[in-house]
Amino acid sequence: MTGDAPIGAFPQTPVASSRRGPPPRPPPAAMANNPLPVAPQQGAPARSNSSTSAPLIPLHILDAPTQRFYAVGIYFAFLAWKIFDWVQLVEEDTESFWLFLKWIAIDCVLLFGLPELRIPWLELSQPFVVGLFFCHAIFDWMLMFNIGLPWQTWVLGFIKVFYDRELAISEHNVKVSNILHNSSLIMGRQVINILPEGSVVLNPELTPFCLGDDRRIASIPMFFNATVPIEVEIIRTDLDTNVQEVIKFTKSQIREIERSAKKQAHAGEQTVVQFEYPAKKPGAYRLGKVLDEYKLEVQRTTPLTFVVSCPRASVSSPASSRCIGDLSDLSLQVDGTPPLKIVYSRSIKGKDRSFHFQSLQPDGFSSPLIGSVRSTILTAPGDEDISWARSQRVLVGLNESMHISGNWQYSVDEVHDAFGNVVKYASPADDPEGKPKPKHLVQNLDVKERPRAQLVGCDLGNPLKVAKGESKELPVRFDIESQDDTAHSLSWVFSPIDTLTKNGDHGEVMISGKYNARNAHDRPRISAPGLYTLKSVTAGSCDGEVQEPSSCLLLNPLEPKLTIRTEDIPDTCAGNSIGLRVDMDLIGTPPFYVRYDVISNGQRQSKRSERVKIDGLRYQMELVPQVSGHHEYIFTHIGDAIYKGQKLTGPEYVLEQDVKPAASAFIKHSEGQESACLGDEVAVDVMFLGQPPFTLEWEIVHDGKRKQQKAKDIQESEYRIKTVPLTQGGEYTLALTSVQDQRGCRNFLKDEHKISVRRQNPRAAFGQLEGKRKAMAVDGETVKLPLRLTGEGPWKVSYTLDDGSSSGPKAMVKTLRNDNDFLDVRERGRYTITDIWDAQCHGVIDPKASTFDVDWVPRPQLSMVLSHGVKEIDGGYSVEDVCEGDVSGFEVDLRGTPPYHVKYEVQHQPSQGSSSLSRKEFDAALGKASIQMDTAKAGLYTYKFSSLADYHYNKDRKFKPLLVRQTVNRKPAASFAKPGQAFKYCKSEQLGEDKIPITLTGIPPFALEVEIKHQSSPIPEIYRTPIINSNSYEIQIPRHHLRLGTQQVRIRGVKDGSGCRSMSEVGGPSIQVQLYEAPTIYPLETRQDYCVGERISYTLSGTPPFEVWYNFDGVERKAKSPTTSFRRIAETPGEFAITTVSDKASECRAPVNVVKKIHPMPSVRISKGRNVRVDIHEGGEVEILFEFGGTPPFEFTYTRSTNERRGVKPQVLETRHEVSDEYSMVVRASQEGTYEVVAIKDRFCAFSTQVDTGKEKAQKLLKY
Repeated sequence: MTGDAPIGAFPQTPVASSRRGPPPRPPPAAMANNPLPVAPQQGAPARSNSSTSAPLIPLHILDAPTQRFYAVGIYFAFLAWKIFDWVQLVEEDTESFWLFLKWIAIDCVLLFGLPELRIPWLELSQPFVVGLFFCHAIFDWMLMFNIGLPWQTWVLGFIKVFYDRELAISEHNVKVSNILHNSSLIMGRQVINILPEGSVVLNPELTPFCLGDDRRIASIPMFFNATVPIEVEIIRTDLDTNVQEVIKFTKSQIREIERSAKKQAHAGEQTVVQFEYPAKKPGAYRLGKVLDEYKLEVQRTTPLTFVVSCPRASVSSPASSRCIGDLSDLSLQVDGTPPLKIVYSRSIKGKDRSFHFQSLQPDGFSSPLIGSVRSTILTAPGDEDISWARSQRVLVGLNESMHISGNWQYSVDEVHDAFGNVVKYASPADDPEGKPKPKHLVQNLDVKERPRAQLVGCDLGNPLKVAKGESKELPVRFDIESQDDTAHSLSWVFSPIDTLTKNGDHGEVMISGKYNARNAHDRPRISAPGLYTLKSVTAGSCDGEVQEPSSCLLLNPLEPKLTIRTEDIPDTCAGNSIGLRVDMDLIGTPPFYVRYDVISNGQRQSKRSERVKIDGLRYQMELVPQVSGHHEYIFTHIGDAIYKGQKLTGPEYVLEQDVKPAASAFIKHSEGQESACLGDEVAVDVMFLGQPPFTLEWEIVHDGKRKQQKAKDIQESEYRIKTVPLTQGGEYTLALTSVQDQRGCRNFLKDEHKISVRRQNPRAAFGQLEGKRKAMAVDGETVKLPLRLTGEGPWKVSYTLDDGSSSGPKAMVKTLRNDNDFLDVRERGRYTITDIWDAQCHGVIDPKASTFDVDWVPRPQLSMVLSHGVKEIDGGYSVEDVCEGDVSGFEVDLRGTPPYHVKYEVQHQPSQGSSSLSRKEFDAALGKASIQMDTAKAGLYTYKFSSLADYHYNKDRKFKPLLVRQTVNRKPAASFAKPGQAFKYCKSEQLGEDKIPITLTGIPPFALEVEIKHQSSPIPEIYRTPIINSNSYEIQIPRHHLRLGTQQVRIRGVKDGSGCRSMSEVGGPSIQVQLYEAPTIYPLETRQDYCVGERISYTLSGTPPFEVWYNFDGVERKAKSPTTSFRRIAETPGEFAITTVSDKASECRAPVNVVKKIHPMPSVRISKGRNVRVDIHEGGEVEILFEFGGTPPFEFTYTRSTNERRGVKPQVLETRHEVSDEYSMVVRASQEGTYEVVAIKDRFCAFSTQVDTGKEKAQKLLKY
């Protein structure tokens, strides 16, 4: 098969061709038979013929089918727009030359522009385009000039299917079909059915009933059809005994049924009477004998209706406390007719979940409700056994593992029995009053955490050690989560230490122990040595877990013991003992603590106690007393890590010795070096050890020279060495060389004391400023007076100030830390130094430099120069008022040391708005300065001179501010509130017409000049307004100043009450005032009465668009009309009165009074507008009530048709026509059928549902 296209087929599109490559040249026969030219191919070489040139839009950008789709879519879019304009013209019954020109232009662009795009298959020839354009022009002419066409009605009907909305009088778009096809105009129908003999049914729906706590009565429905009974019997079979009871209706119940039947008969409703029989006892109910008013037995069906006890349930539990891992162990008790269903919910910490059990029944239970024989058993009227319907109790056990601690709540929500009776128990959240459920429906279980226990810090490798006879806490750590009460119980087993096995385990002897702890920190105490092992832990009712380590070994270590050995320490000079050397051997648990008492020379009252800590099992110490005599050492107590304060008794713990210590001396309170002033005497205290009298030798070393000194026969143990006055400065050393006591042993001493002596006394004097001890300073500033100090700081300088006051000189003291420090002073006068101390020594004052004088430089001053227009007022000065922009100023007088620097503030307080503050300053070299005042803006100006400085004073804090005030009056101004706006007026003055708002600023009263320039005159006209006493004004230019057409209005000038005047600039803001003639409106029809659904049309004269004001039912509305036609559809009845008309050019509201009366559509209702079905016996009669709405007289047509049956179309049996002058009419009927109205007419309007075969189907007609 070749790639040539078959003969007569369509050519390939450019895209398809480009995919296959360039096509082969077709044979001549194929070219002759091809009805369409081949579309140009993408990438094919261009030909010389323009019709085969490439498209304007390249095919690689937009392929040929897509270009054709867009071209056709644009064409049909404009065609839909054209049809829309035509429909508008048809609706308004008018024509438009401008729409004709618009569519001629659009068609011309579309048709002549299409060939220029060179779209494949749409390359139209020029003659064809011209002919097509003329066809479109004729089509546009027929449409836009509303020339009748044979298919016009069909097209309009087709369009109305999709869009059927018009503008109503309420200025809302309404659907016309909803107004014309109003189904509420004809409502209701009467259906008459000839019934057979009467019947009665008890509970035809077999609805179940139950009696319970809040259900005292079960209302069983009974239906009496076409009969009024005079006697009714109901048979109740007891469910427990199967005994039958006959119940007869009382007379009052029979009368109630009779009244209900008569009431329905009068209302024209169906004659089926429903009666609710109140059953108060459980049982199986069925109908017995029923007699009608003719004492004939009425036909009846006899199914059984069961009234049983309502199902109920409860939940119970033997205990309300559980532990994690326990079973819930709940019991659900359900009472009712099996099989039963119970729905319960479980809440864990507030999270709900619902469960249910169904098919709950006792063992061996059988019921006709279970299986396929249910319907036959229930409807059998015999004496069957109905014991299966009795209420029975079923117990359901509920056991589930409780794995989360917290509050678990089980609650019964619903109970269902076999008949479908449901009892729901509302939760507190669903109950309107928030009542809780009864206790038997709710079971709360408190699930607690299980405790854990273990031993801490004690195991077989780390036993507990305790002294014999003492106890210690068993180191138990108790843990329980999320529980405040930590009381618990512990149990353990104990084996004595001598019964343990070789492996350290419990032997044959095991003793049990138990302890009740009040909290987590309460622990049992143990004292007997042996092995303790935890067995259980219990918190509340929950047994816990014992974790490892759980065993602890308790030991009683040996009691500490002490053994003492002693030897004397001899003196090297006299050979006497000077002390004891004690060796101690200890047994026990280190560290050891040994206490002993020391009694010297038998003075037990002054004994002292000593304590020694020993870290090992052996220790040596020396007892060397400092005082001679008899010394006794009594070891009283020993303790170790386990045993505390064990008493020591026996002579081996008492040591005695007679000691004569060697002579010795030492300097008391020696700090190594002491400072002294030049010429001072230094005293040094020396303490002696030994037997008096003492001989002491010492030496004083200074500048390499030693001076030996000696003191004999010293009887006391303390001696004071006092040096001669130290008149030379430098370092002195006082060294003890030897001491000798009564025994004559001379002992060498090496204790010494250093003394540093100052080489001169401190001095104080004032320094100089600029070669003199006198200073001139600025008042209030700190003056630093130079001081010259010698010595060691800090210095304490005492001085006086003599300021010439009567109180005399003031004494002051200051501490200085620098030898060239300054004395800061802030007061003038003479300062005199009176005393000086350095860190240690008293100094001297230089009499020639002990005084310093301080004085102040005079302060600058500023004052106001009084001249014309300046006057003094309270708090400052005032300058006369000026107008905005005027020149004004004043002069100030300056005193002090030039140059001067003045700072002042200018506060501007406008009449409206917030104030502004600007700061200014200037320099002056002379004693006077001129101030130019600011008058650029209106308001109150306050000039506050806040700072004055001269050569000496940069800022004078004591300067008193100077205030100068001036009021600048604003120039009046007048402006249009809306400049550039155009105001339109009618030639005749109208009420409520707009005035030209003017805004004025200034002080009233105002005088205003307005310039009016007409288009037809080059000379403007001046209009002067009356005196204006407010800041806002509305100008109403008299009509004799205006002409028809447009004129320009401009404000020329204004003057206010302060005398200030302002002129407007040429070419300033202006407004336009246009004067027009008023528009008018005319109705297209002369009639005054219309019906709902009709269109009311008017024509307008003037310049569109128009605004139309009208009243409808007392409500004023405004509508707009873009053309000279104004049309609205009447959607509701009322009076439609057009009151005012305005157009775009003038906006003049011309008063008119065009009134139209809109009448409602007539309506009719059969049987109060309801569909009533009445069942009567043969020969009976029914009154059919027709009620009318509208304006009488009424003419209506109604039909009788066959009653509706499934699958059969009703047929009209007869049609009748009636006339009524009243608003209601009654027609009697005795024949079976459906009666309904098909047409209604009153004085003005008519409505029909009949089918007009010659016109549109099922259209409702309007007649007048």
